[in-house]
Amino acid sequence: MVKKSVVDIKKNICVFNIIEEIYKSGQVTIATLAKKLHTSVPSITVIVNELIELNWLFEVGYSRTSSGRRPILYDINPQKRKVMVIDINIFETRFFVLDLRNNIIHQDSMTLSIQDETLISKINEKATEITALHDIWVVGISSPGLISTETDINHSYSNHNLNNKSICANIEELLHIPTFLNHDTQAAIMGEHHFGAAKGLQNVLLVNFNWGLGMGILSNGRLVKGVSGFAGELGHIQMNPDGDLCQCGKRGCLETQASALALFRKAERGIASGVSTSLSSKEKLWLEDIIDAAISGDEFSIDLILEVGKELGKGLAVAVHMFNPEIVIIDGLLSKAGELLLTSLSQSINKYCIPDFKKDLQIQMSSMNQMSKVFGVKSLVFCHMLHRGIM
Repeated sequence: MVKKSVVDIKKNICVFNIIEEIYKSGQVTIATLAKKLHTSVPSITVIVNELIELNWLFEVGYSRTSSGRRPILYDINPQKRKVMVIDINIFETRFFVLDLRNNIIHQDSMTLSIQDETLISKINEKATEITALHDIWVVGISSPGLISTETDINHSYSNHNLNNKSICANIEELLHIPTFLNHDTQAAIMGEHHFGAAKGLQNVLLVNFNWGLGMGILSNGRLVKGVSGFAGELGHIQMNPDGDLCQCGKRGCLETQASALALFRKAERGIASGVSTSLSSKEKLWLEDIIDAAISGDEFSIDLILEVGKELGKGLAVAVHMFNPEIVIIDGLLSKAGELLLTSLSQSINKYCIPDFKKDLQIQMSSMNQMSKVFGVKSLVFCHMLHRGIM
């Protein structure tokens, strides 16, 4: 094994820092890079030129200046590498092939229960098809559940762990491509931090308002995972000791009162009791039907959305008191309810939060159309590869 010199190691670190900075910040000049990375302009110039020769970077034009010679802007080459993201959801798994600037090159999906015993084999089959069509650099997986930081074992879904190995270990063994597993909500907040509403912010909460209820936490610019990787399980704060039984085995969790599943069950119970609603005409009820009916003015559906928003606000007020964020972003399936949900949620937080905590707090829906976790996974695995020196 050839040992690298200190000079080589320092240069490699600088190379990775340059690529990562341009990836996150976008088009930049050499002078700006030197300032941000605390490195001399000549040193940055040498490395940038080398990265251009390797097709990692390219010139994109000139920056605007009031006078003098206009400096050249550099950006990352989007086509240099392709990343596959596998997004596992409760009832569906989506597949994306992205370039380094989040352009979607390939997209596919399959109806697949997250508890299906054949989940790994079915994902492997689809992933093999995709890698036959595209030269994939790295694979990133997004999944809900209690995912161990050290082992990548999903403690919520045992079918994700074949032969005592995590789903990413099984996929990597099949494809011979580096593969990383990411918690879906933690990935979503990183997607917002790098590309969305949380860009440039340091203290952020993201609520993944899906069939379950998760929370991503950004504190002082760093993703909070906790000792085992389980941080952010907002849905399992107990709100009612005598409430409904949660899938976690406890009673009265927030998730039983404020989640897509809770909304759906409330709608089914109301319809079964004979309540007057346009939803009664549906042969098969879908979550989107409830949201669409509420937006169209169905009183019963509006009340349901307002109720889950109110309950979420109660639980979220606890998190606001704990983390004192700049902004709370609402993502997931129920973010489609838009202003109706946002109004109820905001009113609840106003009611249950101490005034000083809510004074400068922003609450808004994600504008990334449920792509925040996909882009977040791609961003996380991109950084993993750079830090491992795999270019």
